[in-house]
Amino acid sequence: MTAIVLSGVIFWETGLVWFVVGTLGLIYLTVIAYGSYQIQANYFIHSINKGRKKSVALTFDDGPDPEYTPQILDILKEKNVKATFFVIGKKAERYPELVKRIDEEGHIVANHSYSHHYFLPFFWSSGLTDDLSKCNEAIEQIISKTPLFFRPPFGVTTPRYSGAIKKNGLSSIGWSLRTLDTKAKTKYQLIDKVISLLKKGDIILLHDRLSVTCEALPDIIEHIATRKLTIEPLPVVINKKAYAES
Repeated sequence: MTAIVLSGVIFWETGLVWFVVGTLGLIYLTVIAYGSYQIQANYFIHSINKGRKKSVALTFDDGPDPEYTPQILDILKEKNVKATFFVIGKKAERYPELVKRIDEEGHIVANHSYSHHYFLPFFWSSGLTDDLSKCNEAIEQIISKTPLFFRPPFGVTTPRYSGAIKKNGLSSIGWSLRTLDTKAKTKYQLIDKVISLLKKGDIILLHDRLSVTCEALPDIIEHIATRKLTIEPLPVVINKKAYAES
């Protein structure tokens, strides 16, 4: 009888230990996943996610796009607004004239990786370092300037980014207002998203490869003005240089 009770106690204690271990493991994996997919958490690398001024910054990812980037540049020129374009290196090589135009019209050209590969955050450290370096080289070949700003594709980070960013002399730039323009069905949905979340110092994330973003951009700029906020270049908003000194 004693042996049966003892066995039951041991079984219960063993089960409790595995339950605790499993729970801790689940918590750990949850924290890791959150840290990887939430750039604002600054879990693996430190990113600049918000400005220090009362103004806001417009940033565009995933270009240059031959159809929509020119339209966005036309709107920005008409509204006298400067923005930052986080370009994909292989696209920059494909459309160098668009990268030149971005620079010539007073906007900032920044690094958004060369490949924008979905598994880029999980590349070996050397491969990740080379990818970021290759993007900088592509940009430098076109505008004779070396970017200091980098935005991780998809906003996903891993411990390997730390070394790759440091070796390339880059600063990671996140955002404080994610417009979700990639999911917006109409321009009104996108405009409402920006208006409802807009705050001073915001770094606003948009994409210059979407028709809905082109359609909504003039209204977004106007609504920002009605909130008595100024749109300024990202280097001004975060008080950091955009390019390496030549």
